[in-house]
Amino acid sequence: MARSPGTGAMCPDCLERRIRSDLAGSGLSFVHGVSDSPLPFASSAVVQMASDGSDQCIGSQKTCGYFVLVVLNGGKTYVDTKKCENNPLEQSLIFKDDNHCAVQADSSPGIEHVGDLQSSSSSNNQQLTVNIITKLTPVYYLGRVATTEIRDLMASYMNLSIEQDVINSLNLLCENTISGPAGLGFLSFVGFSAFDDIHPSGLVRHPNILPVLAVVESSDCCYMFQPKAPYTLENIMHYSPEALCSDWHIRFFIYQIMSALAYLHDFGVHHGNLKPSTILMSDSLWPYLSISDISHVKQNRGFGGPEGSILNSCCAEEDCSSRSIFASFNLPSSLDWSSHFKRWWTGELSNYEYLLVLNKLAGRRWGDPAFHPVMPWVIDFTVRPDENSDIGWRDLTKSKWRLAKGDEQLDFTYSSSDVPYHVSDECLSELAVCSYKARRLSKTILRSAVRSVYEPNEYPSSMQRLYQWTPDECIPEFYSDPWIFVSLHSEMSNLALPSWVTSSEEFICLHRDALESDRVSQQLHHWIDITFGYKLAGEASVEAKNVMLPPSDPSRPKSIGRRQLFTKPHPKRLISTPHSAYHNKVESCARCQRKGSNSTTDVLLNDCNPPNMFSQVDYLEEFEQATLFMELQHHLNPIYSYSNTAACCCSSVKYLKRQFSDQEVLQPDSVLSVVPDFDFGSYLECFESDDSSSIGYQELLRWKQRSCSVIEHHANDIFSIGCILAEIYLHRPLFDASLLAAYKETGMLPGALHELPVHVRLLVESCIQRQWERRPCSKHLLESPYFPPSVRSAYMFLAPLQLLCTSGDRLKYVTKLASEGTLKAMGEFAAEVCAPYCLPFVSSSRLDVDTESCLRLLKEFLKCLSVQAAKKHILPIIQKILQVPEYSHLKVSLLQDSFVRELWKKLGKQTYIEKVHPLVIANLHNSPNKITASSASIVLIGSSEELGIPITVHQTVLPLIHSFGKGLCDDGIETLVRIGGLLGESFIVKQILPLLRNVIHFCIDSSKVTKPEPQQSWNSFALIDGLSALEGLVSVLPVKAVLRELLQDQVCLHIKILMLIHLDLDVIQIILSYMFCHI
Repeated sequence: MARSPGTGAMCPDCLERRIRSDLAGSGLSFVHGVSDSPLPFASSAVVQMASDGSDQCIGSQKTCGYFVLVVLNGGKTYVDTKKCENNPLEQSLIFKDDNHCAVQADSSPGIEHVGDLQSSSSSNNQQLTVNIITKLTPVYYLGRVATTEIRDLMASYMNLSIEQDVINSLNLLCENTISGPAGLGFLSFVGFSAFDDIHPSGLVRHPNILPVLAVVESSDCCYMFQPKAPYTLENIMHYSPEALCSDWHIRFFIYQIMSALAYLHDFGVHHGNLKPSTILMSDSLWPYLSISDISHVKQNRGFGGPEGSILNSCCAEEDCSSRSIFASFNLPSSLDWSSHFKRWWTGELSNYEYLLVLNKLAGRRWGDPAFHPVMPWVIDFTVRPDENSDIGWRDLTKSKWRLAKGDEQLDFTYSSSDVPYHVSDECLSELAVCSYKARRLSKTILRSAVRSVYEPNEYPSSMQRLYQWTPDECIPEFYSDPWIFVSLHSEMSNLALPSWVTSSEEFICLHRDALESDRVSQQLHHWIDITFGYKLAGEASVEAKNVMLPPSDPSRPKSIGRRQLFTKPHPKRLISTPHSAYHNKVESCARCQRKGSNSTTDVLLNDCNPPNMFSQVDYLEEFEQATLFMELQHHLNPIYSYSNTAACCCSSVKYLKRQFSDQEVLQPDSVLSVVPDFDFGSYLECFESDDSSSIGYQELLRWKQRSCSVIEHHANDIFSIGCILAEIYLHRPLFDASLLAAYKETGMLPGALHELPVHVRLLVESCIQRQWERRPCSKHLLESPYFPPSVRSAYMFLAPLQLLCTSGDRLKYVTKLASEGTLKAMGEFAAEVCAPYCLPFVSSSRLDVDTESCLRLLKEFLKCLSVQAAKKHILPIIQKILQVPEYSHLKVSLLQDSFVRELWKKLGKQTYIEKVHPLVIANLHNSPNKITASSASIVLIGSSEELGIPITVHQTVLPLIHSFGKGLCDDGIETLVRIGGLLGESFIVKQILPLLRNVIHFCIDSSKVTKPEPQQSWNSFALIDGLSALEGLVSVLPVKAVLRELLQDQVCLHIKILMLIHLDLDVIQIILSYMFCHI
């Protein structure tokens, strides 16, 4: 029987069935479970809202139809207030253990009133869970599964309207007008010291707390809806560490986490589960803490059984097809690599299970086709696997990519590439996963991941064909799930099995036997080296022809990638796993019924003596190598909590003062009785920052000496912060179990601390003090000299932009602040940091009413950014707007002479000519809007004098003439004429007219040759444009100059054209009109 996968966790099939049943009609579709263990058991899931095509990217936030559905144990939850008879003040409930709690008055933290809660522990846990959620963030509570309301809530989030009241309040505050407490409460979160005493419980979301959109009741559980974050800190540290690109960015990041943590601690809630994987991040790397990861909420996640009992089986449904798949798993839910490695090395843990552990450590996720767990192909399916024969076995010393492509092709790729590489950056692509699982996936997913046109016959039809087709590795399902071969689509046949099996169950049995065989067990370490180990980097990767394709932009955040777990060769396995230990059908398996065996699988799992095949010396050598290997892998067992029991404790949290109705927005237990005064001028002063003075060691030391904490659980969160901060700088964890044990016992700090910069080391040492009372509290940590003034001002400036409201209102707010000089007050560097968060509002603007704000914001950043920063952040925005073919008021505004001159002055003449000038010209052809074309024309005419004659000819005149016949508008012709008139007769005669004559003569010559219709049409249109330009130029030239230029070679150019046999009527009309007027 499988071990319990965790509190109330289910297999993917059962989880999907339960969610589909409970939320039928809500418009949500199950995507995949979210598992915390190497196995696919989960109590939360990614779901998708049916898209209406309104997905959009606004500012730094990408709204999409994906959400995380967290299951909370227990059905209907009633919340009321418990009061202490001896104290009339508002009180908090503090859980001490499973049986007792203390009711504590807010004003007297040292006084406790203890009562027995044995009979009501379960209900109180449910109350506490919901109370934590509703205390920390606004949330809708649906007392029943109401499908219409769920759809409306999801639509409100996707339309960015759920926090509109907060941004409206902030915009009014910018006008010195107070409208309710929402804006003031938000400012109290982000560091406006005038409102430190404001605690708007449940009314306003902290900007670094992930939104909770709703809590929905079903018969035996509650579902909590949250948006899906694209990254975690763990993703960034493993796959794109350069995304945290500077020391300042790291400080800014930690400051945000500390602000969210201080917010939790203010309400008596400790997190208890802080680690890189629980720090979520947006596309712009704005970090969030999720309420679902808070220790008490996490403990109460999952489905409950009858009378509140927890399920002890991974499959909740009796008829679940996965029940037999997971029945034999011998893998605990914990992720202790050392213990798993020992068990695998001695044969207690199967190859399959150990590989799942490595997949989890590498960050791979069950059910996510972009980053699915990977397994090796071990046979080629040509013959039945036989350990006594070499035929049909895959070579595990080479990657599947190498086997499929061949050494010659890999060598050519390596030698001919600008950046040498052999293999793809992913050993198991999304395309491969979806092709493997095509029979079980929806057509929507297949159209998205494989091919937009669904063609069932194009998918590999058999296992042997699949193996031959793919350069990618295998998936776990081919070793465990007999249903993977069965097609859900009537037009797609089942995946054909090899001829040497009679059923999918028999194939799974034999395929798994091959994976667990002695032959594979003795070679598997080579595959691990290639996929997870030392052959991913350095000379070893070159020798193995395993150098990966590098990322095009290392600073771009990634949630997938290749994580190198080991830097030394992985030890060879000592003993294979006995067949009966992993096979789940012992009574029906002939191999299990054999008497005796001549393989190493007969060794007793708990036998500490070496197997007979090894000599004592050989065994000791193998043992020593395995032990040394384990000692080098401290980074695979990171510890972020000082207290082993921290996850089992709950901090105080204030109870709500009323019960829920079936459907309502949960309101705070108190609101501001008196709205404080607000002075916008004082608020603006908070943005003034000066980072010029360096952080003094003595100043940091004095700050450290003043550090103290008053609540142990909160101090444990600070310990976690210290570990995370150190890991960001070190690129490896600070503590594992052995290092932490030594530190607790002797006070000996890890040697890695000496590798940290001095100012970071001092802060980390303060956070990880052995005596929890000496660690700084969260608010004191926010005041640390480690955080320069620019960090605080940038946070205050950017935090409102993370509100879930329309881009227009956020744009209005940030423009008002920028116009008041806040960017200049923060300094050049802070302004550069703010630019990626602010400027996307400009490029995404679609409304003419936002034009003024967009233009003002661009001008403010042009003033404050360095030249290099302006090129990096502003130039792409300008280019994007000018490239859009449709008319926009903003584009016309950017084409005004005054703004172009500001842009020119900031970027420099050369950058303007190369990056902007061609886009201005592009707005004169391909049927542009008349207003846009007129504005572009004025810019080109106005710039011609400053650019000078050579540059004007090459960068303006020639591109315009090259546009003849390609849709150049009348304003384009007029631009050419007016530039000629501005620069004079000599410029026209020497520069423009020769070019026009060349074009016209070329068109004349081309017309004499029979060519396809498109070419003939171009000739006619080019002639028309050339003659129109000529007519305009003639009007600004003296008569003598006109006669001299047009009568070259004793024949008028217009007469030459009329002598052509095939002429379009439009060309003839233009020539005759000209001759009638001028000759």
